[in-house]
Amino acid sequence: MRPIRRTALSAAAVVLAVTLTACSSGDDADASKTDDSGSQETEQASDDSGDGGAKGEAGSAEAAGLDMNDLPDPIASQDIPATVEGDDDAKLKVDLFALKRQGETVVAQFGFTVNSSSTEEDWLYGYLGDESWDPFLVDSRNLRKHQVLKHNVNRAQTTSQGPKFKPGQTYYAFAVFAAPPPDVQEVEVSVVDGMNLVTEAKIS
Repeated sequence: MRPIRRTALSAAAVVLAVTLTACSSGDDADASKTDDSGSQETEQASDDSGDGGAKGEAGSAEAAGLDMNDLPDPIASQDIPATVEGDDDAKLKVDLFALKRQGETVVAQFGFTVNSSSTEEDWLYGYLGDESWDPFLVDSRNLRKHQVLKHNVNRAQTTSQGPKFKPGQTYYAFAVFAAPPPDVQEVEVSVVDGMNLVTEAKIS
């Protein structure tokens, strides 16, 4: 499996440096407190996501460090209800592709695909019922929750209010977390509300 492209994560670099300096213990609980208002959320890598929107699926895949022509088998995949106007049966397929340890961080890679009769495009935020995307890891061995690295309102993840995408298209995304200790090789992953907790997810 090819390594994450450094250019794909360049938008998160400043956030990681600042956040890791503030969290030298490796516990990102204080630095990743979320704002009460999702409308005020400013997620990191929005510029990268915007470029991805202009290039379609391939652009979002590149920004997430994935090759659409050589996607890894998902660690976990599940269909959950999607919010689509006029289609109460719409589903959102959520894929967790990989967890990659990079120094003091873990980079997670995801895919979101809407199955609906609608042809209207929307943000991931909209498909989630106007809820922000807030994944996290759980290190059950050390009883620690690892949220997306954050400094102020800047989050080291693909934005849920970046480019819009249509049903049938896949929106690829990444999120960056403080890494658990090196001896922790498996974690639980909460990918999105409504999806079962992914257990025994291996960190590569």
